[in-house]
Amino acid sequence: MTDTAITEGAASPKSANSGYNRALGLLVRYSNVLALVLLLVVASLLSPYFLSSRNILNVLRGATMIGLVSIGMTYVILNRGIDLSAGSIVGISAALTAGFAHYGVGAAVLVGVAAGVAVGIVNGLLITRLRLQPFIATLSTMIFVRGLVYIYTEGSNVIVRDASAAFTFLGSGFIGPVPAPVVLFAIVWLIVALTLRYTVFGRAVYAVGANEEAARLSGIAVERNKVLVYTVSGLLAGLAGVVLASRLTVGEPNAGTLYELDAIAATLIGGTTFDGGVGGVGGTVLGVLIMAFLSNVLNLLNVSPYSQMLLKGVIIVLAVVMSEWRKRR
Repeated sequence: MTDTAITEGAASPKSANSGYNRALGLLVRYSNVLALVLLLVVASLLSPYFLSSRNILNVLRGATMIGLVSIGMTYVILNRGIDLSAGSIVGISAALTAGFAHYGVGAAVLVGVAAGVAVGIVNGLLITRLRLQPFIATLSTMIFVRGLVYIYTEGSNVIVRDASAAFTFLGSGFIGPVPAPVVLFAIVWLIVALTLRYTVFGRAVYAVGANEEAARLSGIAVERNKVLVYTVSGLLAGLAGVVLASRLTVGEPNAGTLYELDAIAATLIGGTTFDGGVGGVGGTVLGVLIMAFLSNVLNLLNVSPYSQMLLKGVIIVLAVVMSEWRKRR
């Protein structure tokens, strides 16, 4: 056999390396899906109760509030910002929703969502008009709004007396076999995903996050886009507060505490990077599910809440490392 035949019959180092890179690229691209599947398999082996329909539906219902906040957070981080006030918005929205419940479901929902929109607009104006850094602006509103919650509730729970079926439906009802909050979350996710992908506003969110100056030179109204992004984040956090009040029939002064950190973690796990312009709500939904199912199986195994906090910290670090790796590749 000649040298030429030997060379032709063997795989070249270049083609082998190309195949390895393609396989690695697919692994990186679908790492969130693989992580979720692996988590489900391991959890089902560790606990016989994990895969029960009742447990799965409860997990999905409980993940709705964090999921709504996380979708709003994805908008903000795609835009190269941060929203530390999201948890406080959930708190003020839940308190106002519970407080206005006796005026009717429509009024309660409207007031709760409007509160979130108002804080979102304030965040956007602080950043665009006063030129504050997003971290500083939203940290300020986080503290200010939480203070408003304590003033409004006087540090006590706002209890909804004789809550109607219509009021509790959004948080505890079912549409067929599926919990109403899960249906609401799916609708919101679909609307947001389509908006990001197919509208001028959605493309501008990516453009501003990727390169603000280039976006401005391209004719994008950068400041208006930022205000709209924070408004969306506030609206979804407000909606999460409405769902929370509907589910618990009470507005707690501490409601929504640390929701913003869980939302940031889910967004990062989903592949959206702090550099802006990279990611999407599809990955964020996977991140929310990973966080929710992980917490659930740890609870089923009676793992201490303090140990769970340590594990969440490790997961956030790993998510950031993975995001940086994706970006480099």
